[in-house]
Amino acid sequence: MPQEHGPGPSPGAAPGPGHGAGPPQDPQALIGAIDARAEEERSRLLLEAEESARRIRAEADAECARLTAEAMDELEQELAGEQQRLLGEARMAARAAGLQRRRALVDEAFDRAAQEVARRAAGPEGPAAIERLAREAREAVGEPCSLTRTPEGGVRAVSADGRRSVHNSLGGRQARARLIAEHEVARRLFTDAAP
Repeated sequence: MPQEHGPGPSPGAAPGPGHGAGPPQDPQALIGAIDARAEEERSRLLLEAEESARRIRAEADAECARLTAEAMDELEQELAGEQQRLLGEARMAARAAGLQRRRALVDEAFDRAAQEVARRAAGPEGPAAIERLAREAREAVGEPCSLTRTPEGGVRAVSADGRRSVHNSLGGRQARARLIAEHEVARRLFTDAAP
């Protein structure tokens, strides 16, 4: 009688699940599965790389913008400083030019005054002018005093005891007036220029 096979494997059949290596697989299917997994991994890595590249590019753009802004701020500060320096130099040059103009006007006025004084001293008003200078010198020194005429058209008064003396001349008065005028010009120049 022929033997019947029960639930076990038939002779010559490949072992089934639980009996060894598992069901046989097709090599093409296995290669396809590996390729599919590799393609999925490649796609995932490519997406990660693209995202990383976008992030790096955004960070680089932000850093570039920050550095550009810093450079612009520094440049603006340098330009503002240079502008202030140039404005200061221009103000100083303008003040110096104004001072020169004013001094030239003062010089011109005093030159004309000196010419007028010399003209009057040499004319008929000269003796009266010398007498006024002598009277002022005597009053400044006090009586008694000695008076002498000076070469520049003035008088010198010396007290009797020699402790006080006054030199009074038209040229001396002009020099004092000039000094006062120069101080006034300088005071106005620098007061007008003050912020």
